[in-house]
Amino acid sequence: MANVANDAISATYGGAQLNEIFYEPVFRSDDIMRNYRVIPNVKHVMNVYTAAALTKIVEVYSTCSTASGANQFDISDKVITAGRCRVALEQCTDEFFGTFIEESYRSGADVMNIEGTQLADAIVNRAVKGIASDVVRLAWGGDVAGAVAGYAVFNGWMELMKAEPVLTQTAADAANPTAQEALNIIMKVYDGAPAALQQVAPADKKMFVTPKLYNAYLQNIEGNGADLAIVNMVDASPRVSFRGVELVAMYEWDTILADTNPDLFNNVTDLTQGVCYTAVENLIIGSDVTDPEGSFKVFYDDLEEKMFFRGYFKLGVQYLYSSLVQWGLVIAA
Repeated sequence: MANVANDAISATYGGAQLNEIFYEPVFRSDDIMRNYRVIPNVKHVMNVYTAAALTKIVEVYSTCSTASGANQFDISDKVITAGRCRVALEQCTDEFFGTFIEESYRSGADVMNIEGTQLADAIVNRAVKGIASDVVRLAWGGDVAGAVAGYAVFNGWMELMKAEPVLTQTAADAANPTAQEALNIIMKVYDGAPAALQQVAPADKKMFVTPKLYNAYLQNIEGNGADLAIVNMVDASPRVSFRGVELVAMYEWDTILADTNPDLFNNVTDLTQGVCYTAVENLIIGSDVTDPEGSFKVFYDDLEEKMFFRGYFKLGVQYLYSSLVQWGLVIAA
């Protein structure tokens, strides 16, 4: 028996179209508001004043005297220079003509205006996530004098701290430390930190580490004590710590070290694994906005027939005391 309905369709069938765009995850290593001290209203240059410690001023009383103690303390300053940051993106509607995305476009005179469409939502989503990741990347890896595009916005902490003392720990393969070697460098940095940093409460400090060191350290947690090892391996911990100090895996560091050659990591040869142990209040971020991710506007221009994404903010970083930071690097044996 013949089919009652005959195929007379001329359109090519390319499969069903799912009316949804899946976004590739964009991760950032840490929360700016939680892991650093943020100073608002920095328009370009701000002097930050610091007062050194005053100690050994209590003396034995022997007799009336007009003489005062000889010990003094310095009030000095550091400068936050906020770079002028800009995000400039644009989108022309005809890029997606002939695709399923065109079905979501407006009609009539507004057909070229993609504001409020799925495409516009995708652009805003990607831009906001990208700004969040870039802020952390520049805060650590920025280098005004550097030759690598995308980093010469302002000097980041790696550039600012390049003259600070660095502790080293050998490893058979400096680029791929074992669990024991990761524990060794973390312990060495913790034990060798300045006395002032050691006295800061554990909750007020962080250990920023490269991802490989972080993962290698997890192997130590998972391998010590049968019951604890199983719990850590299966459930993990939302907060990984060493002696009460939270470890923060800095995925942006891998990007920085792959893109540039920071002097701080150029100890004999280019190194890729390290630790920065510091007090949270020691790392400061200066900006003219409280949320760089939200400092943008989206608009459509009828003359150019394009949607524009524009973001403007100023951003700079500084650290206050050398006595509140300790770096450590893994070097080849």
